[in-house]
Amino acid sequence: MASNLQRWHKLVELAEIEMDNAGKTVAYMQEQFQNAQQQLESLKAYTDEYAQAPTAKVAMGVIELRTHQAFGEKLHQAIAAQTQQVTEKQEMVEKALDAWREKRARLKALQSLYDKKQKQMDSRLSRQEQKMLDELASQQAFQNSHSHH
Repeated sequence: MASNLQRWHKLVELAEIEMDNAGKTVAYMQEQFQNAQQQLESLKAYTDEYAQAPTAKVAMGVIELRTHQAFGEKLHQAIAAQTQQVTEKQEMVEKALDAWREKRARLKALQSLYDKKQKQMDSRLSRQEQKMLDELASQQAFQNSHSHH
């Protein structure tokens, strides 16, 4: 029975490791998501600044204006691509969180089963101990009753 309990304990330990690893994945994914969000905010801020630039230069030539507009379009494309990145990173965070929750639920279930097995074993050992004490007491009583005859 003790080896069975040891196996259950090992399962709990492995489940803890899996949950910890899933937690590390969540942290990594959240960091990736935050980085992507910061990049998006930086792109938006730069685009806003860039959009204001032509008003500062009144005497901008046609070629300069077209170049400026083309670059502005590239910035908007970059923002769209980065927005997609942010969405993908957010989905990855959600998937990682789901996996972590699943590992946590599995760990809790295994811990509960392990605790139940531990209590069963403790109870069984306690009953065996009590039985041995009862047998010892009856043997002593038997010896005492036979030594007086």
